[in-house]
Amino acid sequence: MSDVPPRQRRARGIAMRTIASATPAASRASAPTRTRRDALFAAAFVVGAPRARASVETDLREKTFPKTVFTASRPEATRYPGWLEGEWRVRSEFAGYEFPSASASEETIAREPSTPGFQKMSLAFLPDVGANATFRARFSRGRGKRAKGVYEDRAFNLSEIIDAYVGADAVEEVEYDAERDANRTTIRLRRGASNNAERVELFTNNRATETRASDGTFFVREDFRQVTLGYSAKYGVARTAPTDYAHVWTYTPLPDAETPNEDASLAARRVGAAGAPVVNRVRVTLSTAGYLQPNDALKYTTDPGGAPVPRVGAASALALEPVVLYSHVMLLERVGCVP
Repeated sequence: MSDVPPRQRRARGIAMRTIASATPAASRASAPTRTRRDALFAAAFVVGAPRARASVETDLREKTFPKTVFTASRPEATRYPGWLEGEWRVRSEFAGYEFPSASASEETIAREPSTPGFQKMSLAFLPDVGANATFRARFSRGRGKRAKGVYEDRAFNLSEIIDAYVGADAVEEVEYDAERDANRTTIRLRRGASNNAERVELFTNNRATETRASDGTFFVREDFRQVTLGYSAKYGVARTAPTDYAHVWTYTPLPDAETPNEDASLAARRVGAAGAPVVNRVRVTLSTAGYLQPNDALKYTTDPGGAPVPRVGAASALALEPVVLYSHVMLLERVGCVP
């Protein structure tokens, strides 16, 4: 970890330098006959305390973001509004951060290098949290049973995002097949592109969506378990760093720049060939909630001034509440013709 004071580290350079992180318990406990890929897959499905389904908008407004995990059913790929179909130019700007935890102090969290976002590439969709970037995004019609819906082109979008934040041609390959498994993504980086990551295994544990009727804003929440594999000093053994976090995106259709005073409601829009309202500009907010790993939560819930024995109840609460929140704002502008 750097000698830079915590407050200075949390400013523009919030994405930290490479640090070693403990191998997940699921990987350490794997039987010799299991492959490392199997172990990583098992590590993604960490079962936590159940919670009642809450409104995504309510969580966003109240900044609660309780941690959810994969439990009963496998979440399906998110179906987006038809007006998002097509390709977009995205301008993303960092809008701030805060430490909301009532169980751990700001100073404590700032010293914990495994906190999501404190290293580059610890958040696949935000490879350098404090930076601004411009990239492309694409939403397209699904295939087969999903042919009537519009879905994110995850492989294209992640490639664009990582190349924009890390460097041109940083991504060697993104493996994602929503038909086969909508909840797993594998990202391979070009050798030497990042000191922190060689490969990223990204698992989706939960998805939730809703639409606000008043202005057509579309809310998307997705909870991730990310396992980042990087270079290690030990031959043949990759450095493995797990992170748990949730992203909440909001997509709000805007009037065209040429006619800013027009009725922005979707009902007033002309309809394109695909049958969806024509939208050429979209305001997006991205809110990110980062969670501590269980071992770190235990470490920070020992009795102050007493024996170094973790308080299990406090550790459970700390592991399920966000310890850091990041905010980004984006403007999407359509590229090319309306589908």
